[in-house]
Amino acid sequence: MDHDQNFQDEFDGINLNWSLHVVEKKSNNLGYMGSSENRYFQLTFHCKFKDKVNKYYIPHVMEIAEMMRFKSRERKLYTNRSANENGRLWSSVPFTHPSTFDTVAMDPDLKNEIKSDLMKFVDKQQFYSRVGRAWKRGYLLYGPPGTGKTTLIAAIANFLKFDIYDLELTEVRSNSHLRKLLISTSNKSMIIVEDIDCSLDLSQRKNNYKNNRINIEMKEDHYDHQNEGEEDYKSGVESFSSKVSLSGVLNFVDGLWSSCGGERLMIFTTNHKEKLDQALLRPGRMDKHIKLSYCEISAFKILMKNYLGIEEHELVRYVEELLPVVEMTPAEIGEVFMGCEEDSDMGMRNVVQEMRSRVAASN
Repeated sequence: MDHDQNFQDEFDGINLNWSLHVVEKKSNNLGYMGSSENRYFQLTFHCKFKDKVNKYYIPHVMEIAEMMRFKSRERKLYTNRSANENGRLWSSVPFTHPSTFDTVAMDPDLKNEIKSDLMKFVDKQQFYSRVGRAWKRGYLLYGPPGTGKTTLIAAIANFLKFDIYDLELTEVRSNSHLRKLLISTSNKSMIIVEDIDCSLDLSQRKNNYKNNRINIEMKEDHYDHQNEGEEDYKSGVESFSSKVSLSGVLNFVDGLWSSCGGERLMIFTTNHKEKLDQALLRPGRMDKHIKLSYCEISAFKILMKNYLGIEEHELVRYVEELLPVVEMTPAEIGEVFMGCEEDSDMGMRNVVQEMRSRVAASN
């Protein structure tokens, strides 16, 4: 709005008028002669609606303003710092990944199911509060390497406009350190643990949990008391290897500390779901399990459109016959298509040839 410009609004039958005012303020502090501006909005309405405006309209305006600020902000990709690094718990870079649900190569029905689930999650703050659950949701993405787990994570982040916290568990020194990382994340964010089966030997920690629990907790208490200050933490942590236990991860996902903050999505990925402890997989921790498999014809057509700019081709019928046999991932097909964006016929010939070569090699 410009100076002295008016804006008319209507809320629940109430007519309201906003105007922007600018007052010039002169100053000669410390011999400096200059001027500054005080800018403020003035809201006018009939006095009989004062209580209603204060109770309902002003919170409504603040909610819209917060939503606009959230959508216009620069989103960040965070990673937890290693134990011997200086500074804060998380470091960040701008998040600029271009992946969207339109470009993700996966079954359209599964894609719509995920989008619907995400929208229900972000729209149900009052529901989560009413049923006594923390406003968070856990996803497990599993399947062979190259099936698009990381790409799907980026598409979800762009769909929700959330920041991403990429948690590297091997850089976490203890369960208490893990809690500190959790409570330092922001609302409207995604916490990602990729390849959780490789990050920590959680199955082994489960088997040895009773034997090691006292020793681990004593070490954590020692470091928590010794390292209250940041400098103590920096100097003492180098010789302390990661002591994150299965119990610590479970509490991170679904314990009391996980309820600090709101509107968080926790996503775990693995190539081997069968290696994960069943305690991690239950609802409340990993609420939705999403299997990403080898490329099927619906996903192939998305790749064909993304890379070659076409939606149909005469060789698609051969691809449809070969795909169930060769078990190629979307990443492998995308690599075959690379460099063929100007010649779709060559791209299709190359991918059919690659599939036939794999069939011949397996016989």
